[in-house]
Amino acid sequence: MSTTLSLQGVRGGVGVTTMSAALGHALHAQGERVLLVECNPDHLLGLHLGLPAAEARGWARAWLDGGDWREAAFEAMPGLALLPYGLASDAEVAEVEERLRRSPRLWAERLPLLATQFDWILFDLPQRLDAHVDAVNQHAPCALPLRLATVDPGCHVLLQRRPHDARRVLCNRYDPALAVQRDLMQLWIDGGPPLVPQPLHEDANVAAALARKRPLGADADGAQAAADVASLAVWCLAERGRLRARAGRAP
Repeated sequence: MSTTLSLQGVRGGVGVTTMSAALGHALHAQGERVLLVECNPDHLLGLHLGLPAAEARGWARAWLDGGDWREAAFEAMPGLALLPYGLASDAEVAEVEERLRRSPRLWAERLPLLATQFDWILFDLPQRLDAHVDAVNQHAPCALPLRLATVDPGCHVLLQRRPHDARRVLCNRYDPALAVQRDLMQLWIDGGPPLVPQPLHEDANVAAALARKRPLGADADGAQAAADVASLAVWCLAERGRLRARAGRAP
């Protein structure tokens, strides 16, 4: 039985695609079979796993062209696979969004097949495109939906505007040397949204990993953020155990 996890930014540019690739790699390093599913039409997730920038294939591209979405998957290494979005114009993305409104159970119908092959299925979600997001978080439904935020005033305001969103918040690019970040983090801990207990620290090695077209943590560069993501993977494994224990106690 696989566990589904989704990651969506509180706003754009907070690092969702980078951290999706890094977490997938970190879970794979723990011996898990992992599939990364890109639901973001920016179509950048493959760059973190060595795909050429010109690679156009993906599940959405196949859907638009009437092809088989399974043939759009790539194996980054044994046990770590990627299902990219595919290159699509703005008009084509709008068409996929409309199709998902009409067929919101798309991923719910595909997950039983994928669950036989993977321990984890990670969804890289767009910041907007509601039907793309709802097809995963509501209709699949995702077992472990997370929001990604940088510790800054902009994300703080957006989090305050969505007080009823129960998804845990994963903090990215945290720099405890900055007073404003320390203060905001303390506010969130004291009375803010539910937090993932492992923040991801600011680290220049994150951009360097993408330049090498490798996920963060794939190289032994001593990156603080890589160590954080490795700890995050351990937390995810523990959370899976808690979810299964609760499911076992359910009537």
